[in-house]
Amino acid sequence: MLGWKVRVKTEGKKLIDVVSTVTGSKKRAKKIIDEGLVCVNYRKIPTYRTLIRPKSIVCIPNSIYLFKKAQIDVLYEDESVIVVNKPPFLNSNLDKPNVEEILRKQLKSQNLFVVHRLDKQTSGVLIVAKDRRIFEKFKEVFRQKQVKKVYKALILETLKREKGKVNFPVSGKPALTIYEVEEKIKNLSTLVKVEIPTGRKHQIRVHFSRIGHPVVGEFLYWKDWKEPLCFAPRIMLHAYSLSFVNPITKREVNAKSPLPPDISQFIEKIKTNQIEIEEVEV
Repeated sequence: MLGWKVRVKTEGKKLIDVVSTVTGSKKRAKKIIDEGLVCVNYRKIPTYRTLIRPKSIVCIPNSIYLFKKAQIDVLYEDESVIVVNKPPFLNSNLDKPNVEEILRKQLKSQNLFVVHRLDKQTSGVLIVAKDRRIFEKFKEVFRQKQVKKVYKALILETLKREKGKVNFPVSGKPALTIYEVEEKIKNLSTLVKVEIPTGRKHQIRVHFSRIGHPVVGEFLYWKDWKEPLCFAPRIMLHAYSLSFVNPITKREVNAKSPLPPDISQFIEKIKTNQIEIEEVEV
């Protein structure tokens, strides 16, 4: 099921009250709202205290990862580095829970350091160094732009060109995004393969929103979403592959992570018209 469509009939309800009617608890409802997943009248509203007017429609996605205990799979490992598959709704480092914290417990090692970051909702390939010295070596590899990063993103509507570039600054710094159409999903959305020679914060999300084709599920740089895309279970962005020469071993490493189930299943449901939405009145 893609999610719930709640028709509000009662005065004085806050968004958290509406969402908790399908989640069963205000704690779970707040988490869904805080993650920017909920639309009110087809506009993203990330504030749980928002007062909802009667006759409003609240769209709530059904996310298979949001309340699931994070499991981090190892895609590649050698004496100096681990490449892992990061699940969505998990920070790379710093704010807990995060990949470093979980991986240190999972592998029983405190000497693990995430080399680069993925947005909290972005899944996919992530490099983890096995000690601080190796971490610094890899930071230099990234600074020298010697890592090839490929993402897959589900974006709004159909692009005019099969291949193209988006080239304008992000946060005042040069930023280049290179894309190629992989699959058109009706006229609703397009699956694209993306390379970013520059790695600015939220670069892919900013660039595609700027050209009018935001990543499905976006809530910071694009607010308005119609059915069925308003039921996206998260920002539909996945770090598909990484290629680099390990500065310690001098070996070439190529690691890939296929599209996770929440993205692949969402695409399949749209393609096959399996738009299962439960309608509720409150």
